[in-house]
Amino acid sequence: MTNNPWRRERPLAVAHRGHSIEYPENTFEAYRKAIELGAEMIECDVNLTRDGVLVMMHDYTLDRTTNGTGRVNQATWGDIQSLDAGNKFNPQFAGARVPLTKDTIQLFREAGIYGCFEVKGGNSETAKEIASALIDLFVKENALETNLMSSYYHEALALAKARVPDLQLAPERLPDDAPPDPPEAVRQAKALHSQILQYQYTVMTPEVVRILHDNDIAVWSWSTTDEPSLVFSIDVGADAVMGDDVRLMMQVLNRMRPISAPSQVSQAPA
Repeated sequence: MTNNPWRRERPLAVAHRGHSIEYPENTFEAYRKAIELGAEMIECDVNLTRDGVLVMMHDYTLDRTTNGTGRVNQATWGDIQSLDAGNKFNPQFAGARVPLTKDTIQLFREAGIYGCFEVKGGNSETAKEIASALIDLFVKENALETNLMSSYYHEALALAKARVPDLQLAPERLPDDAPPDPPEAVRQAKALHSQILQYQYTVMTPEVVRILHDNDIAVWSWSTTDEPSLVFSIDVGADAVMGDDVRLMMQVLNRMRPISAPSQVSQAPA
């Protein structure tokens, strides 16, 4: 018996930046396609503009995914909302825009799915600024029940959690590609009072999953974008799989863990 509502027999289907294998990452186009294909949660990335607006973008610079250049935190929201966030991925998506975090929360609410918002920023101090602004937005939007915060910057997560203890966290295990170290994995989750730990599947082992589960910590496997990574993660007992290809994810989940009962996480923890 577990008191952790994120522990699941059928892993949670988490879209990594949306259905990003076929659509430009962190755009509404990618998010909506992931929802259409059956994703139960979308993992997405948050940065902060110079004028204090939270936007959905993985990198701390504009260059890779848009036609802009420079750091996100040196651009205004006015600068960013005029950028093309689709053409570099594929010209057929020309005109896609960088979404506001506020609008993304609303999209997920309307779709009835969970959100996992990863604090980015490129360094610890910027991550703390983003985490602080994001927890304020969660509270303002009454979004704590169905949205979580994640980050590689554990100090930023700790700051947000200290301000709002009801905040749900899903931290990445650090370093993400280090050899398995179950006691250290448990320590990292417990240090943040987190019921979840994200774990890179290439260094995940049955022992890691067993020991985390023994400590009632859910294990989210990433990035599970191909069939072998999905099959391995499901077989080893992961509580969530996270990848770019939601269509394949749902096919493998439905084959290996057919739905026979209502979802184990009918309501996120308070």
